[in-house]
Amino acid sequence: MNEILKLQNVTYIYGRGTPFEKVALDNVSVSFERGKITGLIGHTGSGKSTLVNLLNGLYKPTEGRVLLDGADIWENPKEIYKVRYRVGLVMQYPEYQLFDETVRDDIGFAPRNLGLSEREVAERVEEAAAFVGITEEMLNKSPFDLSGGQKRRAAIAGIVAMRPDVLVLDEPAAGLDPKGRREILGGLTEYVKERNSSVILVSHSMEDMAHYCDNVVVMNNSKIYGVGTVEEIFSESEKLSEVGLDSPAVSKIAAELIRRGIPLEGELYTVGGVRDALLRYMRGGAL
Repeated sequence: MNEILKLQNVTYIYGRGTPFEKVALDNVSVSFERGKITGLIGHTGSGKSTLVNLLNGLYKPTEGRVLLDGADIWENPKEIYKVRYRVGLVMQYPEYQLFDETVRDDIGFAPRNLGLSEREVAERVEEAAAFVGITEEMLNKSPFDLSGGQKRRAAIAGIVAMRPDVLVLDEPAAGLDPKGRREILGGLTEYVKERNSSVILVSHSMEDMAHYCDNVVVMNNSKIYGVGTVEEIFSESEKLSEVGLDSPAVSKIAAELIRRGIPLEGELYTVGGVRDALLRYMRGGAL
């Protein structure tokens, strides 16, 4: 496995030693591969957000280690900021993080802090803007004059401009319409290929998981419940139901068709996969 980021026996406790003590992560070990998009799913309170905040050092493990390219990110606490340039975290509703006079300046803030020349900063701004679909006209506007979806894209571009080795997206398309979701998530596969980086995508949308991810990590009650490829995870819908999660809607349709005697085979957890399975069936005989 070409792992880039790893949690090794990590436990995280909120309010340790107080009456409000709560174990948010309980002896969690999981790895994330370079060149892959990994989905992170689990019901509310399962530990997803805590795990995400540990990945780039926003939180420090109570026990265990977070390893980036094999090195403990907390080995030198004074340099934890360097980790945050390599592991870029886009939090939920990142548009609330916008603050500069123009979108261009906002996207260029982190690259400028890396000590890059103005020419290099400009290149990264243009590159990140193109990735998330921000036009030249938008770059010159105040971020507060943009629509909600445009603000979301601008905030994501600010993280992408750092060219992180790991891009962590916590519900990046929450509240957006289908077009907005495609605009934000559609470039992830190309981003991973171009950068040979890793993307970790947190979402409540099983459809997004099935469509965009290579692997999926399932969390439940502060522990890792399951890890596997998209096909492995979504082919076991009963196990997902046990922890309050659903399969993609299209896989339920496929299951019902199979129950009614239509022998579908193949990738039955995405719209494209079910479409192809139906076409194969129809070529072999009438519905």
